[in-house]
Formats: sequence, structure tokens, C-alpha cells
Amino acid sequence: MKHSHYFLTALVIRLMVSSEVFGADVSIDWLDHSAPGAATGVSFGVPWPQGAVKKDPTFSLRAADGKTLPLQTWPLAYWPDGSLKWSGLATATGAGVAGPFTLASGTSAATDGAKLTLQQSNGVIEIDTGAMKARLLTTGKNLIESLAVGGREVARAGQLVCILQSGPDVEEGAMPRRDKFLSNVHKVTVEQTGPVRAVVKVEGMHKAVNGPREWLPFSVRLYFYAGQESIRVVHTLVFDGDQQKDFIRGVGLTFAVPMREQAHNRHVRFSGPDGGLWAEPIQPGGGNVAQAAGQRIEGGRFYADNEKEQHAIWSDYTLSQPTPEGFTIAKRTNPQSKWVFADAGRRASGLAFVGDVSGGLAIS
Repeated sequence: MKHSHYFLTALVIRLMVSSEVFGADVSIDWLDHSAPGAATGVSFGVPWPQGAVKKDPTFSLRAADGKTLPLQTWPLAYWPDGSLKWSGLATATGAGVAGPFTLASGTSAATDGAKLTLQQSNGVIEIDTGAMKARLLTTGKNLIESLAVGGREVARAGQLVCILQSGPDVEEGAMPRRDKFLSNVHKVTVEQTGPVRAVVKVEGMHKAVNGPREWLPFSVRLYFYAGQESIRVVHTLVFDGDQQKDFIRGVGLTFAVPMREQAHNRHVRFSGPDGGLWAEPIQPGGGNVAQAAGQRIEGGRFYADNEKEQHAIWSDYTLSQPTPEGFTIAKRTNPQSKWVFADAGRRASGLAFVGDVSGGLAIS
């Protein structure tokens, strides 16, 4: 199982802003008044009345417990008199940091020792959040060349992929041809460099794996936050094909995940409804409790009851949710084999993990 492919969706955390003037502190809270369960970076905007805030203000952000948080700010718009109209702000919080937060004039806190750095030279961009290192190239197929956590590479070759189908599905006869397209990076722009948030914009086209055609222009923004292992991905594309014959069968972002353990020590997980988790080793050991808990199993391969047939090693997994009312999980042992039903539920919550007992890649 050399490559594991999953579609990515961006998880956006919104905040509510209450206050109309900057003469007093501005109160900000999580949209549902519930702090996230994991450390996260978050960006938000604050509007200002005309004349209330001068052109180059400094701000501080305090949590409900009085702790000052790291903060990065930038102007989004000005009033005709030169005063600030909109501010963009970014911060990074730990798990369970509750609101309401207080935005006031003052100096922001340092980033708790997690210094975000971005270096660019000779077509390579390297970003270190203090918890994760990312390497990007300014040309080629890969949006993200590699990701490393704790000095260990967890993913590489992050590419956009598109499956083009030449025409609609048919009820009988040969199915329309399908062609694979991969990202072809044309331009990379560093939009922000920290200290709390770094933003890199990647632009390009989808290029045919077999053939010269390029189509479906894309723009992808990658958001990195100080002290965070996660990357926020915002993917935008423009349909520039022929609506009568160019049908998008699939579109998303794929990664190659390096595996260092034996097959029975590699795992796949999908989150389900109400905090549930579907988890399976790619070579199940017939109910081995330690293996099911994600612990390393020493020894040889797992075999069936007759000790002659090796337990199946599953190569591919897919989660499909075509409607809000249900999802299915299927798996297969190789691309030449049929997909086998594995499980189903009402609504998947959007988290997938692939890796071995020493780590891997989680996508939400």
C-alpha cells in the first residue's frame, strides 16, 4: 500500500464579533460558543466605524481566562478619511480555549515558543510552523512536495487530480472514455509570511497524464499557523470545458503516504456520526484486540484458519456520501478487484486517517 488517496475539504472556524466602536474592548466568540477540541489556527475579520481606528493600529487578543494570545493583523479596507474600515486577524489557540475573547489596543503575545518561519530560494519554499515542516516547489505537478512532523515524513507528492469523462453515463454499450489529469503549477505567490499565519497561493491548470491537453484552471491557498500540525486548504477551480462532453467524474487532492511498518501494523480510519470512528488495519488479524486498538503487533503475517491462506491485505478504501442521508465505506485488495462493502452510516463527519502505528496523515 504505497499510495493512499483522499479528497480534502476545508474546515472553517468562524467567530462572532460584537461591538461597533473601538473606544471600548471588542468581544469575540466562537460561532456556536463551543471551543474546538483540538489546537487550531483561525482567521477572522472585524469591521470598524469611520474614524474609530487610525491607519496603523496595534491589537491584543485575550481569552476568557485572561491569557493573551498570539495575534497577526493586516488591513483589508480603509475609509475615505484614511481610518481603518476592516481588519484581518489570525491567531492560534490550544484545545479547549474558550471564549469570549477580548480584542483591545495593545501588544499581542508571542507564539509560545512555536516560531513560524518561511524561506524561499531557487524554486523551493520551506515553511516551519514549529510543529510541522512543509516543502513546496514553484513548478511541477506537486502543490506540496513533502510534509514532516517531528522530523518524520508523513506525506509527500500532494497533487490535484481530476478524472475527465467524455460524455454522460450510458445505460448500455461501452462507457465513455475517462482520462486522468494532474495539477501543473504555473505560479506560486507568498501572500503572508507570519509571525502567526503564512499563506501561499498556488495557481495552474490540470494537465492530461496521457496527452497535451490542459484545462480546469485552479487556485489553491495553503494556510499555515504557528505551532500547528495542520494545513488549511482552500481549493478553487474554474470550469472552462464543453458542458456537452466534458464531465468531471472526480476532483480532489491526493497524497502519497510513506509506510514503514508491516501490513498488519498499517491502519485506516474514518470518522462517523456522533463521535463514532470506523477503524481497521489493512490486514485484519481475526479479532486481535491489541491490533484493533492501533498497537504494534510483532511477528509474522496473519493467516486464515487453515494456516495456508494469508488474510487479505486491503489496498484501497473509499468513503462515499452522495446524499445527506447516508454514506458507505468500501474496500478492495487491488485495482483489478471488485469493491467490497465494509460499513455504512447516516452522515460522515469528514475526517480520514491513513498511516501505521508510528504515525500517518489525517485529513478533514
